[in-house]
Amino acid sequence: MSVAMPRLLLIVMLAGAMTACSPTVAIPLAAPPAAATVDGQAISMAAYHERLNVSQARDPFAGMPEAIPSPVPRQRLEDFTIEQLIRETIITQQAKRRGVSISDQAVTTRVAMLENGSASFSAAIARNGFTRQSFQDYERALLTEVGLLHAMAKQRAGSAMSDLHAGQSFDSVVAKWNDDSGTAARHGEVGWVRPGDLPEPELANAVQGLATGATSGVIATGRGFAIVKALERRDDQVRLALILVLAPTVDMLSPQGTPAWFTKFIDDQESALRRDGKITVSVGSRAGA
Repeated sequence: MSVAMPRLLLIVMLAGAMTACSPTVAIPLAAPPAAATVDGQAISMAAYHERLNVSQARDPFAGMPEAIPSPVPRQRLEDFTIEQLIRETIITQQAKRRGVSISDQAVTTRVAMLENGSASFSAAIARNGFTRQSFQDYERALLTEVGLLHAMAKQRAGSAMSDLHAGQSFDSVVAKWNDDSGTAARHGEVGWVRPGDLPEPELANAVQGLATGATSGVIATGRGFAIVKALERRDDQVRLALILVLAPTVDMLSPQGTPAWFTKFIDDQESALRRDGKITVSVGSRAGA
């Protein structure tokens, strides 16, 4: 008995020492709930509340008459905010699939250009509900949308060029691909112009050397991607026809200026994701839908 007791005590002491030396097992914390999930990608509550602050400060519905009664003002802003973030997430996902990404440097450069050394810049974005970080996130989303739009527009212009090379008439290609509302009803015809008067230097240079009846390649311009055909020439003027695939710059992008085909593409992507149950929302009137 006198021998057994020290042994038992030793075993207890060793067990305690081993327990003390054992690494602590971390218990994983549950992830905070997402405001929404889009095809497996979460929109955090933090991102949602940051953007909701912007919606409240800028209220896109202020003074807007309603044809159909909408949810209460707070809920209406919540719905607007989460829909905006869902759309931005879909655009980011589509951009990634096409190899379009926006670097931190591009965002920094964009914000610095907007700030332009103004001492009141921080106060101005704060009045609109932004923090410095949330404003950078907003601009990144905007640059991503422009990047995706340009990539898709360039592809569409390439498809238009392929149709022409395949022997399709200029008129039929205009009807299929032209985004320029000013020339669409005239089979793309611009009329008589002097190349030097064209506002786009790239377009002016291409038209200057274009023979009668000839068609240019794809020309990158400030409005998008153009293909032009010289229908006639007289003196220093050219009668032109145009195919323009719109791709606005970041400063010209707006809901009104966004090409209909791009809006439809994003809308179709969202509809497909909702149909497949790949969009879940936990805020606003569609929470749980």
